Amino acid sequence: EIKNSGVNVIYNDENGKNWTLESLLEKFKSYITDNSYVLYRASDKGEGLNMATNLSAIHGWLSVPESLEKIAIDAGLTLKEDFSDDKYNIFFQWKIFNKYKKDFNSNAVVHERYDIKALRDLAIQQKFFTFYIDDDDSENWFRKLVLDYFGRNTLVLGWAKYEVAYVDCASSSDDLVIPSDFCYNNSYYTSFDCELKEQPQKETKAYTDDTKHYATILFSDGDNVQWIQNGFPEFLQRQNLETDFPMTWTFPPLLHKFSPWTFNNVYSQATQNDYFVSGVSGAGYIHSTQYSHKGLSEFSDLTASAMMKSGLEYVTFLDKVPTNPIKEAELTRSLEYFARYDNIKGGVLYLDPGRYAGGNGKVYFVNDKPFVSARFSLWHPSNEKTDVTKEWIEEQAETVNKYKADIHSINGYSIINVHPWSVSIENLEYFVNCLDEDIVLVTVDELLEMINNNIPHINSEVM
Repeated sequence: EIKNSGVNVIYNDENGKNWTLESLLEKFKSYITDNSYVLYRASDKGEGLNMATNLSAIHGWLSVPESLEKIAIDAGLTLKEDFSDDKYNIFFQWKIFNKYKKDFNSNAVVHERYDIKALRDLAIQQKFFTFYIDDDDSENWFRKLVLDYFGRNTLVLGWAKYEVAYVDCASSSDDLVIPSDFCYNNSYYTSFDCELKEQPQKETKAYTDDTKHYATILFSDGDNVQWIQNGFPEFLQRQNLETDFPMTWTFPPLLHKFSPWTFNNVYSQATQNDYFVSGVSGAGYIHSTQYSHKGLSEFSDLTASAMMKSGLEYVTFLDKVPTNPIKEAELTRSLEYFARYDNIKGGVLYLDPGRYAGGNGKVYFVNDKPFVSARFSLWHPSNEKTDVTKEWIEEQAETVNKYKADIHSINGYSIINVHPWSVSIENLEYFVNCLDEDIVLVTVDELLEMINNNIPHINSEVM
């Protein structure tokens, strides 16, 4: 794609040899500010690497580990800052942050594990603060301090050890998580401004047979930018299946900012049976009921804008099952921020516990738009694809085959979540082939449009 855009791609140095650190330094040394470097030592948690990365972002100095210092010296670089003898701990990170925090770009931070090299190029280019903690309660104060400092709706790029604790922390600071810790070369990809493709033109079909149960297969985890940018293998495998059936994919609304080429590549390979909706929970992964009203108002602005740019009309949310009327009111109130936009027609609720199906198909009408909870989750208890058997898939299909047909109540509709990390595309194809003829598969837009047209606009539970 880079070559097709007219860019000349060079694979070797001027002598036709593979690039080395020495030859790269010789060619690009003039881009290193003051011909200087910051030295750090290797460590189990890599605090030195992260803090050196921050000085590269702010000052333009080269980050150099002790093992490569001789190469830097031979290239004529001068030591500007030495972290090699510092005591590495959370207070070391706090000291650097406190000293330089006003110099960073407040649009995003990078929360990157120490052994991962991805995202650092983007952090340096955009002057994002880079740090990491292992979700240890004794250190979580530092992550909260960083996020609170940069303000509402800062993008938190990367990932962490414990998903729920990570997203809870970000949401409590009104910040959104973008799973992206293995996104490579985005400093380059983001520099291209290309015309974005639209979702494949597809008709939203209307179904009226009241002897059928209508179901949507919805592939989760589309908020994961790195998964899609690094090949989106399940999507490509689906195009080669013998069984053709409608399905819906969750998709990151901000992907076009990270890599417009990847965005266009996915849309260009989609068929008329592929439909895309926003991944959780809009512009980024948040727990919406933990956001402040001011933060959620701004976040929904960002979501509506990103969805319009990406051609997405429905949004998915990931949160907890409301356990009492107060919690239910909080959920409904959070949905109101999104339902106020004309270009957002409704959404899907993934509610835990229950592996996203804790809502059991309940529909909430907010601003006269349907927000439907997943009713069933094709998610193996072991979380491992290798444990999935035909017998298990047949049992799951039999559960769905028992669902009632009734287009005039929520009982006649279901959203089936597919967990990509424990269910393969081949497993999914077998599941579809095990469904009875009374189960009709449609895309999310078709299902929600049918619900909108056929059932009373009141909150309803599956009976």
